[in-house]
Amino acid sequence: MLNDGLIFSESRMAYEQELIEDLAAFDLKSSNGVFKGGPVLFRKDNICYTDGSDIHDLIIGDTGSMKTLKFVLPLIYSCAMANESMVIVDPKGELVRKSGTFLEKRGYKKIVLNWRRPQESPDHWNPFERVQNAYDNGESGKDDSENYLNDLLQSLFFGRTEKGKDPYWNELSGQIARGISKLILKIGEKLSMKSIIEWRHTKMKDGTLQNCFLALPTDSDIYQDLAGFMNLTAENTRTCIESTFDQLTSLFTASKALTEMMSDTSFKVENIGKEKTAIFLVVPDEKTTYHFLATLFITQCYESLLENADLYGGVLPVRVNFILEEFCNMPKLDDIVAMLTAARSRNIRFHIVIQSYSQMIDKYSENISKTVMDNCGNLIYLHTREISFLEYISKLAGKNEFGRPLLSVSRLQHLKKNETVIFHDRCYPMIVQDLPLVFEYPMELDVL
Repeated sequence: MLNDGLIFSESRMAYEQELIEDLAAFDLKSSNGVFKGGPVLFRKDNICYTDGSDIHDLIIGDTGSMKTLKFVLPLIYSCAMANESMVIVDPKGELVRKSGTFLEKRGYKKIVLNWRRPQESPDHWNPFERVQNAYDNGESGKDDSENYLNDLLQSLFFGRTEKGKDPYWNELSGQIARGISKLILKIGEKLSMKSIIEWRHTKMKDGTLQNCFLALPTDSDIYQDLAGFMNLTAENTRTCIESTFDQLTSLFTASKALTEMMSDTSFKVENIGKEKTAIFLVVPDEKTTYHFLATLFITQCYESLLENADLYGGVLPVRVNFILEEFCNMPKLDDIVAMLTAARSRNIRFHIVIQSYSQMIDKYSENISKTVMDNCGNLIYLHTREISFLEYISKLAGKNEFGRPLLSVSRLQHLKKNETVIFHDRCYPMIVQDLPLVFEYPMELDVL
C-alpha cells in the first residue's frame, strides 16, 4: 500500500504507555508497597516497572554488558520483595555473597550448595535421596524409585560417553551402579554415591558383593543388572569395566569433601514451592567439572516441583524462579523445551542468561535454541558482536515506512551502555534507557 509515495508499514517502536500497561510499578527508593517478581523492563524517574506475569525471559549480553548488575541482582531483589522462591545458578559465588544477608533479613530460607569449595558448603544434597524416599514408600513407590534411579544414572553414567567412544563400557558401568544401588536399597542401607563407591571398592574386593550376587534369584532385576559384569571370565574386560566405572566416579573418589557434601540432604526440596526459599548453586566459573551436578539438581528440583504442584491443584502456592546465569556453560538440560512449556501453568518461571546466541546453538542445536527463544516472552538484548544474531534481532523488529530496519545491525552493535532493547510479549520493541543498576535499589549488598 502506498501513502504519499511511502510504503505503509505496521512496524514501529513501542510507545511508553504500551510497554508499561501490563507491568507492575514500584518505587525504586522505597521498600514499601506491593511487589511482583520479574525483570525490570522500564524506568521513569524513580518508578520502575517489572513484568510479574508468568512468561519466561531470555537475557543476552556479552562480557561487560552488566547483565548481573542490571538484571540478575535486581531480579533477585524483585522476587524477594514479592516473597517468591528462587533457584539461582551462581558461577562465582558472587550472587550469594552480595544478596545473602538481604534475603535472610527478608525471612528467606537460604540454601547454598557450594561445589566451588565443597568442604565449606553450608548445605548438603544427596541426589539419591529421592530414589530412597520413593523406595521407602513401599510397593506403590517402587516404580517411581526405579524411574528416578534410571534418570540419575543417565546423568552419572549412561549419558556421559565421550564423543567417538564406544558406549559399551559406560553402559556396563551404569548397570553395575544400578545393580549395586538396588542391592543397597534391598538390604536397607542408605543409598548415596558414598555407599555405592564403598561397595565398588571395599565390598567388591572382599567378596561381599559376590556372595550377595550368588544369593539372588537369577530372574531378579538386581541379578540381571550385575550379571553382565559378575559372570565375566575375561579378566581384561572386567578390568576395562572397572576402570570406566572408576573414571566416571573419580570426581567423588578424588574429593572426600564432595562425597560427604552429597551423602545427605540438609533441606526439603519439596518445600521450595511452599515457602519462600532461595537456593544458590555455586559452581566454579574457571572450569566446568562440577557443572553437571548443578544441572542434575535443577532437573530433580523441577520434577519434584511438578509432582508437588499436583497436590495443590496443579499450581504451586509459592512461585519458583529458576535464574540460570551462564546457561550455555552448563551441561544440556535435555528437556528444556518441555520444561519451559509445562512450567508456566505450575507457577514456575525461567530466567535464562546467556552471553551469545551462538553458544546456545552449539549446546542445544539451532532448532531447539529457536524454540527456547520463542518460548521466552521477554527477549532482553544488551550487547553482542554476533552478526547473525544481530541480523535476527533487526528482522524481528521489522522495517519502517521507508523499508529500512527499525533497528539496524549497526545500531544494535553500537548501543550505549545505558540502553537495552526490550521485546516484551506481543508489544512492539523498545530501546529502554537508564534501567537502574542494583546499587540504586534499597537493597543492602554485602561486599565480602
